Amino acid sequence: MPNSKITFRAIAPIYSPLSLHLGVDQFAPQFIESLKATNIDYDDKHNLLNWKGRLLHLGGQQSDKRQYQSTALNSKDVRLMCWSPETKEQASTQVMFHVFTNHIAIAEVELTIDMDDLTIEGESVDALVLGLEEQVQQLAQAQVELNFNDFCKDLQQLKSFLSDDFVLSKTTPASNVTWVARTMLIDDTSLEQPKIQAILTAWLKKTGRPEDAADIISRKINFSMTWLNYVVKNAKGVGADPQIQIMVLSQYYYVSQENCNSGLRSAIEVAYARGSTNKIDKVLADTRTACRLNQIAYFENIKFLNRPNRVLLEDILTGWQFNQLVENSERMIEICNARLQEEDNKKRERSTVMTDLLLVTLSFFAVFELSLYLTEFSREMMSRPALDYNDNKRSFFLGIIAEIDADIMFSFGFCLTLILIVVYRYIKRN
Repeated sequence: MPNSKITFRAIAPIYSPLSLHLGVDQFAPQFIESLKATNIDYDDKHNLLNWKGRLLHLGGQQSDKRQYQSTALNSKDVRLMCWSPETKEQASTQVMFHVFTNHIAIAEVELTIDMDDLTIEGESVDALVLGLEEQVQQLAQAQVELNFNDFCKDLQQLKSFLSDDFVLSKTTPASNVTWVARTMLIDDTSLEQPKIQAILTAWLKKTGRPEDAADIISRKINFSMTWLNYVVKNAKGVGADPQIQIMVLSQYYYVSQENCNSGLRSAIEVAYARGSTNKIDKVLADTRTACRLNQIAYFENIKFLNRPNRVLLEDILTGWQFNQLVENSERMIEICNARLQEEDNKKRERSTVMTDLLLVTLSFFAVFELSLYLTEFSREMMSRPALDYNDNKRSFFLGIIAEIDADIMFSFGFCLTLILIVVYRYIKRN
């Protein structure tokens, strides 16, 4: 490597139009088998499909028969697939999009920067590092934007080969590069150069472990991955380096949890918005379920990583304070639960009111019918003495009722119903 050139591997989360329906188990044997059985003939001259790139590792790279076959390999691959463009003009650039669920893809872009081409203010190494950071981000974003439309077109064509477990966005979104993490690639030869050593030290100066620079120079460790600026020595090709693969996986889990938190915040905002006419119970319940499933998937999937990879993944996420994201998610889920409980209480209250109205109506007719029956029966007894032939004398009570005017009896029944309603409301309120 010439002294003026440095190779970087940029890692950037982007949007993927392809995902799975909520609740689909991507590690179900039938699902993996059907996805791996997808047969795409890129060289078929009679095929009308114009593929812009190559779809790789459909269904992941895990064995579909036995788990934990090797201590050196992961038992499962969380990715759905990978995609790489077929472009002749990118001789110095390699691109791979790692496609995950939850509409997330992680772009891995390799590029080489000639430091002599940078316009740097000042002669300090720190200024050079700032220039390198900016250049890596600009070039990586340019490559993502250059290939994103082709990526979406290939996924749209692929959807016709896939099962109904997949969902594809109807609209093609923007590439929406949220951030670009930068990985400096070095080897033993470049590491002997004092200039590279100085750049390496400044490169890791503001990361989680700046002391890693000295350890890499002294050959104690081979990589450093803490915060945005990373270093990997003797890295393998795009999509094949184990350390960078774990960083890609870490970024997926972080972005997935962050998207869940954003969805929860949006759902809460809609739920508490004034004059909201949306079905907030469904919005909150769906968002809460998606967040719960995402957390379950994380803890289920990491157990299939080999021990070194799991330790590295957990170290990376700990450095990013991933637990705070999860804890904040739990707090927002509690707010969702409280809002859903409020909605449930409102429904119960409305149901109670309807029940009360029904009871009042029934009680009114019952009392009204009772007064009508007493009036009718008492007058019939008074007019037909044969009906009380077993009694010693005529009923005093029925005689009084028979003499009361019918309208008065009806009014009595109505007043009695109102009294019952007032007593019921008083007892219920207290």
